[in-house]
Amino acid sequence: MMQHSDKFITADRAAAALGVSRATLYAYVSRGLIHTSGAEDDPRRKLYSAHDIETLKKRKSVGRRPGQVAAATLDWGLPVLESSITEIAGGQLRYRGQDALALSQEANLEEIACLLWGCGEANPFEDTKGTPVPWPQSVLIHAADLPLTERCQMLLPLVEAGRMTTWRRDNRRLWSGAAVMLRTIAAACTLRQPETQPVHLSLADAWQADAAGADLIRRALVLQADHELNASAFAVRVVASTGASLGACLNAGLSALSGPMHGGMTSLVERLFDELDRHGDAERVIDERLRRGETIPGFHHPLYPDGDPRAAGLLPHLPPDERREELLHVMNDSAGQLPTCDVALVCLRRSLKLPRGSALALFAIARTVGWIAHALEQKLDDKLIRPRARYVGL
Repeated sequence: MMQHSDKFITADRAAAALGVSRATLYAYVSRGLIHTSGAEDDPRRKLYSAHDIETLKKRKSVGRRPGQVAAATLDWGLPVLESSITEIAGGQLRYRGQDALALSQEANLEEIACLLWGCGEANPFEDTKGTPVPWPQSVLIHAADLPLTERCQMLLPLVEAGRMTTWRRDNRRLWSGAAVMLRTIAAACTLRQPETQPVHLSLADAWQADAAGADLIRRALVLQADHELNASAFAVRVVASTGASLGACLNAGLSALSGPMHGGMTSLVERLFDELDRHGDAERVIDERLRRGETIPGFHHPLYPDGDPRAAGLLPHLPPDERREELLHVMNDSAGQLPTCDVALVCLRRSLKLPRGSALALFAIARTVGWIAHALEQKLDDKLIRPRARYVGL
């Protein structure tokens, strides 16, 4: 059960935090700016989302000064770019207005790509131009020793479609090349030649997963396809605004993903589960980490105070696992924190006994779809992204 004391506060505290009257507080609620919940001891008494209140406080503190607005947008702030690709609101994730959880029930990654790229009735994955060219086997052997993101970056320049400059080109001319690059990234992550079958089936073959496992992989890919303006998507859009090739845009996304605060989070979650395997006591492991002043990776997402829907859309479909359930219970019971998609991807990897590193591979492959969507959308804006700096030196 959700711990209200950790996430919701009383009306008096909410109004005081915002410096407004209770009437103004109620007006914020009616406008959908603050979510409420019934108190556990009295469902008729309303409690107010602490996360929403903090968000409103940030907006009020920024005021109308352009410099402060710009600074705030770069730190989990207000939207800095307009986009019609993905919406995160009210605890839901939507791709072009469609609930990502609902889409994950049946759709595959290629169908999500067509949706996010704005292909309409066209399907670039059925176009013969979307068929990738095999790599020399010697290149794959050389790439095998590289970390996953660097491996993809090494192989991408060998894809002719990825080198084509996008500036002044119609997006429709780029779809088939985008399909090639998605298939290329999937192949690079598994050290195989690119294939034309659906990505989730290709991954299942590479990782020797059965039909049920292939469907879980499909579901995970759909749920990870895009996540609005995260660090890697923003990096992609900056590069796309220069008119660079789609390959260059993907290179930027992969570079951002390689950092420990983005794609590296799955490796930290893996280490957490390694500790659980050694000690067999989730409560002890969590308590010792907290005593050392360490954070618990993979729990609590600032955009989802009531839980990451990507994790909620995947974890219930995994085979039962006592250790996983114990960890989720301890984190919710002791800290009121729910798992993020990073935990869900690592749990999927462990459940299917996929190779270590597969959680990051799933993330990178799926997010390639979103990166391409952002690059194509940014290109239509035909403006260079060039923020100003606030000089603070001598």
